[in-house]
Order: sequence, then structure tokens, then C-alpha cells
Amino acid sequence: MTILTAEEKKLLTRAASLMDELLETLEIMQDNKLVQDLKAALREVEEGKTRPLEELARELNLENEI
Repeated sequence: MTILTAEEKKLLTRAASLMDELLETLEIMQDNKLVQDLKAALREVEEGKTRPLEELARELNLENEI
């Protein structure tokens, strides 16, 4: 029976986390509508069509929620 060192446990945990991220990315990439929505959202950010979260929270009377 081999016991993992702290460093090996850390690396194994990181590898598992990266695999989860890759699987999530693959799931998103298979959803064409979601990919198009994400591209549109990124274009809006690049075009400056965004506003600060604080401004939106004030408008919705949610200042104390964030």
C-alpha cells in the first residue's frame, strides 16, 4: 500500500479539478445556443454596453444584497 505525499495529494486534487473544468467546457461547446449567447455577451462588453453592478443594484433596489 502506497501513501501519497502531501504534494502528490495536492497535484491529484488539481488534476481532478482541471478535468472537471475541461468536461464543463466541452459541455458548453456542444450547446450552440449558449456559445452564441456567450459570443454576443462578449461583443457587448467589447462595445462598452455594460454598466457597473452597483448601478444595476441601485436601480433594482438591491444595494444591500450585494
